[in-house]
Amino acid sequence: MRYFHGSNDEIQAGSIWVGQGEAYEKNWSGTDFYAALEKYRPSTFLAHKDAVFMVGHPDDIDLAGGGTEWACELKPLEPVSKHDLNWSSEISCLLADGFKLDSHQVRQAAENYWAGVPHPNESVWEYLTAKAEVIRVEPYESFELDFDSPMPDMR
Repeated sequence: MRYFHGSNDEIQAGSIWVGQGEAYEKNWSGTDFYAALEKYRPSTFLAHKDAVFMVGHPDDIDLAGGGTEWACELKPLEPVSKHDLNWSSEISCLLADGFKLDSHQVRQAAENYWAGVPHPNESVWEYLTAKAEVIRVEPYESFELDFDSPMPDMR
């Protein structure tokens, strides 16, 4: 599996990334889905504030809300978990429709996110890890991926 991340800032290959901690929480805690995902996060899963976010294909960078100036290929240095971003959208829709954070519907959507259940409409997968190395950086617009070529040495 190969992993990618988008950035609006140029990144150096060889950089080691970890979660953004309180800065991430400050930027995302105001979104309607964040509280639900954290409230129902099993203790065995990495908190979003402690995670490096990745997608499995460069085409998903923009869909996942990543920056679109630079595309990075990452090598996870810690275990990886897989989650369907569309459950976050489902939570947002439920809350907009008047469901409360403690409702069964919101809880179920958050639990589905953490369990890695594919959303019934379509799936946009994000992958979380505690630490990753940037192994390749190119401008987003010219980033090409040849799945027929061998994967980079991950040792």
